Amino acid sequence: MKVFGSKDCWVIEDYLDDNLVSKIKTITQENLSNLYKDKESYSTTGKNADQYWLINREDNFFIKDSKFYDFEKEYKNQILNRIKSSDLFDEEIKEYIDLNCMNAWSVIGEENSYHTVHDHGGHCYGISTVFYLEVPETNVEDDPENNIFLAMSTGPKNFVYHVDGSYLEINPEVGKLLIFPSWLLHGTYPQTKGIRQTFNIDYRIVPANKKDKSKNFSYN
Repeated sequence: MKVFGSKDCWVIEDYLDDNLVSKIKTITQENLSNLYKDKESYSTTGKNADQYWLINREDNFFIKDSKFYDFEKEYKNQILNRIKSSDLFDEEIKEYIDLNCMNAWSVIGEENSYHTVHDHGGHCYGISTVFYLEVPETNVEDDPENNIFLAMSTGPKNFVYHVDGSYLEINPEVGKLLIFPSWLLHGTYPQTKGIRQTFNIDYRIVPANKKDKSKNFSYN
């Protein structure tokens, strides 16, 4: 596991095992024709770039396949374990935090598709996750054509995209997982070949128990 940045601007990079990759692929592919579909949204653009929603709270859509909800519990625990093993949260509150799934979707993009700079809502208690199911065979390390880039100079009190800010580029690979605050600005370069598919879940940080609602959550 790698942790980039600190405080408001951070990214956790890690890998999930092949079994989880297979589970997500199976769930999305088996349900693809029944999922709520967006064609080229405000951030997903280019030729044949589609978003398939498993959960879209804004449009009140929830996938009916129970296998997704069984998997999501496992996935959430993996996200929580990585967050708690980092130094991004105060030690005294790590035992009190939990995650509540807000939205879940898969993006399938073909040649020339890309993501414009965007965030996932900007609220102060949000966590975004991106998991790569498929990347173009031409994708190689240090080649920016397929990279994701993240603006490491934004935060809950500063949403401005600075020209002189610091940026982190990460090369997508099958099985690679990225975790970052929902307010972190990010995007991708246009891919020149092949298909890229991601699986994404946005979470809200919540108290682990109802009695802990008064707990003050904060990043270091």
